Amino acid sequence: MGRCVPAHVHAEAILSALLEARPAGLTVLQLMTATERTRAQVHTGLAHLRQVSAAKGLAPVTWDKRWGYRMLDDAPEVWTGYERVFFESVHHRVANFIAGILLPHQKKKPDDPYIRTVMAQMGAIESTLHLLANLE
Repeated sequence: MGRCVPAHVHAEAILSALLEARPAGLTVLQLMTATERTRAQVHTGLAHLRQVSAAKGLAPVTWDKRWGYRMLDDAPEVWTGYERVFFESVHHRVANFIAGILLPHQKKKPDDPYIRTVMAQMGAIESTLHLLANLE
């Protein structure tokens, strides 16, 4: 497949492969083989598919180590599990950013209104992500 192929073309090929494989999933290598696309084209297609899946009434595209990429029509436990892992990952990154970048800034300039506002907002974001990752 040549360069400059629109993302939606890759997404359609990936959608077809994922629907054919259901309920099993496909790894990136399996998607590359099934769609005859490069790794970059598969990732471009997956990103596009994720962006348009709700508008097309499709199930969300999830990923896990055991199954790879999947699209399951009626699997809220799979969707919720994927969302929790995402929130946990982002929470970890935000917590590290606060500890490694923002706190030293705050210690150097404790009266700076910018860093006070940033710390308050980032604290709220961190709390929200932690809550979402652990929500039952």
